[in-house]
Amino acid sequence: MTNFNKNWKEFLEEAELDTSGIRINDELQENFWSNDELDEKIRRRLLSIAKDFNDSLELGSKVKDITFTGSLASYNWHTKSDVDLHILLDFSEFASDRALVKDFLDLKRAQWNERHDIFIYGHEVEMYFQDINEEHYANGVYSILKNRWLTIPTRTEQKLDLNNATIKAEALAKEVECVENHIDDKKYSQAFDASEKIKGKIRHMRSSGLSDGGIYSTENLAFKILRNSGILEKLSNLKHLAYDRKMSFAKSEPVTVKIQEEWWKFAKNRQ
Repeated sequence: MTNFNKNWKEFLEEAELDTSGIRINDELQENFWSNDELDEKIRRRLLSIAKDFNDSLELGSKVKDITFTGSLASYNWHTKSDVDLHILLDFSEFASDRALVKDFLDLKRAQWNERHDIFIYGHEVEMYFQDINEEHYANGVYSILKNRWLTIPTRTEQKLDLNNATIKAEALAKEVECVENHIDDKKYSQAFDASEKIKGKIRHMRSSGLSDGGIYSTENLAFKILRNSGILEKLSNLKHLAYDRKMSFAKSEPVTVKIQEEWWKFAKNRQ
């Protein structure tokens, strides 16, 4: 791997922190919505996708609802928005410990999202599990089972503090660069631990922001900037790479590690 000894300004220019998706549109995304109702062909397709996923896990009657939420169900959609498809369950109905259930479902969700690349009008379908007993923060929530809005999106003008959100995002991006440097220095355990810590910090930042200030909080905006800019994906790739390197063993030859295609392109551009 190439050693990145570039200054921070150059790094930021290359990272291209993207704030273009943080805006409020005049209308809902026209390919998905007509007269404030979800296009019927799209609704049926999302139902089929969710059913196939549910059948593979034999969830059956445990599914309470299937909802379409996220920015494409509100006025702050943009070209990089995902189709957030949420499967609502009552985690208390499972005999196992709630934390174990969540970990299992998160694993199955991640595996499904990894195996499938389903797009609707250029927007990727992302599957999520949601516990009905936990509060969900969203400007718009549409039940595709009941074919109606559960939370009607509003276009209330918000003062978006993009300046402070960008500062927060830049600071976290810098920490991600440090993980990269640890890998360059072959400090794989340190890189893995640092990536875990950053991921926890980002989760806490977004959670606290949503609780205190809602979807337009500075913390949630910072999260969106990191996501839109590919920094979150980069962090995940670095974490996997650090884990593979630290767990590998070779007597004399260098360790060969599989790197995701996107990360390989990212590294080659810096050679």
